[in-house]
Amino acid sequence: MFFIWIGLLGLALLTGRGEGQSCGVTGYGPNLARGRPTYQSSIYLIHGPDLLSGKAVDGICEGDINAYRSCTHTSEDVEPWWYVDLGRQFSINVVIVKNRGDCCDARLQGAEVHVGDSLVGHGRFNPLCETIQETSLGGISTIRCQGLPGRYVSIHIPVRREFLTLCEVEVYEMKTECH
Repeated sequence: MFFIWIGLLGLALLTGRGEGQSCGVTGYGPNLARGRPTYQSSIYLIHGPDLLSGKAVDGICEGDINAYRSCTHTSEDVEPWWYVDLGRQFSINVVIVKNRGDCCDARLQGAEVHVGDSLVGHGRFNPLCETIQETSLGGISTIRCQGLPGRYVSIHIPVRREFLTLCEVEVYEMKTECH
């Protein structure tokens, strides 16, 4: 009986929710953002002090902000922003953004994903990859950056006062083929 319990525990850890799992993306190589330094415009303290910017790169792809405490959350800022410092320049192929799954899904509508080497405007003036259109509860947006070079990947909600909540952000490099 003991060995069955150990086996079930191991299976639960391997297939369980969250820790160390990506948002279901395969074939892109390592996630460049995982565990890297992050910053955001503010912290929404009503949910508690632990909804820090680094929650978006913790490897936990869960969208329930209250159950898992693995999302970021800014205050209701004018043009809120978030960014990750990859440490050096990469050619960015894809950015994956996991939306909140328990409420407030439309907040990410129109959010801009930028890639570049400048921190002017918290990365807002770097080249634009795409705007987020997938805003269903718990939705995953695949933002194509077509090899844009950059050290910083930033997400901005332009022109309006809003909360910015990100439950996971993954960044993948453009791979070159050798023939």
